[in-house]
Amino acid sequence: MKKYIVLLLSLLFTLTLTGCEETDEIGLLEIEEIIIEEIVAEEEIIQQIDIEEELILLADLTWGASAALSSETLTVEDMLLYSIQDEYSAQAEYEYIIANFDVTKPFTNIIVAEGSHIEMLLPLYDVYELDIPENTAVDHLIVIESVNEAFETGVYAEIINIAMYNEFLEYDLPDDIEAVFISLRDASMKHLDAFEKNLAKLQ
Repeated sequence: MKKYIVLLLSLLFTLTLTGCEETDEIGLLEIEEIIIEEIVAEEEIIQQIDIEEELILLADLTWGASAALSSETLTVEDMLLYSIQDEYSAQAEYEYIIANFDVTKPFTNIIVAEGSHIEMLLPLYDVYELDIPENTAVDHLIVIESVNEAFETGVYAEIINIAMYNEFLEYDLPDDIEAVFISLRDASMKHLDAFEKNLAKLQ
């Protein structure tokens, strides 16, 4: 199921970047709502979508949310690793966007928030006596070519981040970890809303 979820998320991003007519007709927001509802409700995705080539280009299955959503089983250590990797990536991606395109808000505000998210995760590494993972997020950037793609990338990043935390919260977690994951997921929902609104203004 998790493999199909990440495949479907990657398809959404691919269709958005290519301006697929089907995405225009259904509506980007409607597709996102359907995906998130499916994940939360734990419903099976019936139809397998074979887009391995696009997935390789858009999602690194060894890193962050994409790795989490394509994993069959997850330990607490795995979840903390994928969480901090994904927060590293969001921060790096949005810094890259600001450096290369004429955009500021909401990216500037969300970058600050991503830093706070990382700070929320770090104490858990101390509590559970784990080494803090190296931040190599710059090696996992999604390269984009326009302001429109910048906001589409923001939407994509927040969707899979939310899906990741929803997946983690299905497990029996220690209270401190569960509380952090809920807080980070809810913050990402706000970020997603901000990106969707800005994307809508461009379309």
